[in-house]
Amino acid sequence: MSEDGGIRERLQKAAEGLVYTSESDRPFEPFELPGGGVGWPYGAEEFARRIGAPAGAPMGEQSLYQLFAPHIERTDPYDTQTQALRPRYEALREMLASGLRDARVFRVGRIEVDCYAVGEDGAGNLAGLHTVAVET
Repeated sequence: MSEDGGIRERLQKAAEGLVYTSESDRPFEPFELPGGGVGWPYGAEEFARRIGAPAGAPMGEQSLYQLFAPHIERTDPYDTQTQALRPRYEALREMLASGLRDARVFRVGRIEVDCYAVGEDGAGNLAGLHTVAVET
């Protein structure tokens, strides 16, 4: 868990130039919810409420490993560009897992699904990365 409050900057630097690939390639953007770690960890419904998601929006939860699997475990071994980026995705996943307490991934929405890889930072806030998965 980070105690220095610099997790946002470190995540931004680590995610620079990386995209989440679904039916669209979307960037990873730093996410922070000041004071949002109160009562952490909590489930997808409470997280959706705290970020102001529309009532009744589909929501779910997955692991960091599931979020990053398309870029790490399920990559084409013959795609040299993908293989060159794989260590960066592994490092990003590890930074989230080790730099945040109880890191998890929440998914909110349908078709354009907001994905939040989030955990508690050393200051009692929720922090992590946000991206969008397009799933038609």
